[in-house]
Amino acid sequence: MGHSDPRKYLMLGQSADELRGTGGFVSGIWTMTVQDGSLDGVSYYDVVRVDDWDRLVLYPAAPPGLEEHMNAWVWLLRDVSWDPDFRATAQSASAMFKIGQNQDVDGVLAINQWALLGLVQAVGGITPPEGGEPITANNLITVLERGTDLHGRAYMDLVLQGLIDEFASQSTLPGLVRLASAVLRALESKDLVFYFENSDAQNAVEDLGWAGAVEPTAGDYLYVVDSNVGWSKVDRNIEREISYVVDLSRVERPRATLNVGYTNHSGPDSPPCEPQWLNRGADYSQLVNACYWDFVRVYMSEGSRILSQSELPLPELSVSVEIGKGVPGQETGAISALHDKAVFSGLLIVPAGSSREVSLVYDLPGRVVKQDGNSVGYELLLQKQPGVRDRNVSIHLIPPDGYSVSTSSVPYALLGDGRVRLNRRLNSDESIRVSFAKDRAQGG
Repeated sequence: MGHSDPRKYLMLGQSADELRGTGGFVSGIWTMTVQDGSLDGVSYYDVVRVDDWDRLVLYPAAPPGLEEHMNAWVWLLRDVSWDPDFRATAQSASAMFKIGQNQDVDGVLAINQWALLGLVQAVGGITPPEGGEPITANNLITVLERGTDLHGRAYMDLVLQGLIDEFASQSTLPGLVRLASAVLRALESKDLVFYFENSDAQNAVEDLGWAGAVEPTAGDYLYVVDSNVGWSKVDRNIEREISYVVDLSRVERPRATLNVGYTNHSGPDSPPCEPQWLNRGADYSQLVNACYWDFVRVYMSEGSRILSQSELPLPELSVSVEIGKGVPGQETGAISALHDKAVFSGLLIVPAGSSREVSLVYDLPGRVVKQDGNSVGYELLLQKQPGVRDRNVSIHLIPPDGYSVSTSSVPYALLGDGRVRLNRRLNSDESIRVSFAKDRAQGG
């Protein structure tokens, strides 16, 4: 970012409480000018006013899921974070900003409140815009919620300016190390992602895993992507789990059984689920307790063949029915392909205080298993969605008959039925590699 010539970057402030593909609904927008390795200026744009409403004909059509389930008849910057690959999101955001503000940018970055939390913790605290007690990691989220309720979206800009001032004051080595560590954690969790127009810079962040990309892989692949389509801030109350069973005994066509679970910990006084467009409150404390309307997408290895799936019927008082895109009870689960992956998508509704899950059974392409003499290798890339703090993942592998684990990149447990269990807490992308060797009793 430190060229001798000025470089301008578009920054998307995303709300992970209203989750979307690359981190959340865009609640604030800034341009940042960098020259000679230093921040030369920051300008704030109201997300409601950044688009040019007199030139809407120039904006792209909304992606299918966003159009169908939120009646987005035009695609605006506030909703740009729909695609789970940030490279696509950034290119769309850059084009929209050009239409709305007639400005070119040299790249795009996105940050959400979890990354901001880590940065505030690193600097020790910042002075709030209105004065008073410092904003710290312990009270940041509460301060942002109350400040937004009282002063509107621009309150976030005042907090950001205070944080930038603290960055500039970090002159000791321990302070710089804490700040660098916080940035690294945000990059690894994908709560801070980058896109550069410069190909060398972009290749560098892609190699480091900081580009928020849907990654290519020769082995197995799993990426669960949630998008809040209920006009609420309920994602903070959602507990997420994955159970993934892979039967490797069918080496030529391994079979996967996937259960993606959700528990909505919203309070008992939360408003009902229907209608989907129900006004769920005027302030943040009300909006975080709600029914969860989730457009869920599961990205799988290209060539996967789905054999069965959960029923995900369309509710009667849904947006899709209201605008004539669907009929009550219609199955919303669908199969498609994007970013060289097979994709399952559908609409899931999780009432407050309830749990729901999406289940899939599918055959994987044979290439996800590597056979070499008396050894069998399996590799799985799990991708973590920006804005989701973590998911509990339980993986069960059923080895081929007569084979046992020889090596594993992560700790595992052997179960009585011969399965191998690997439990993970997914807070960053993770590649898991397990090798099996033929038992000596089998003549290996």
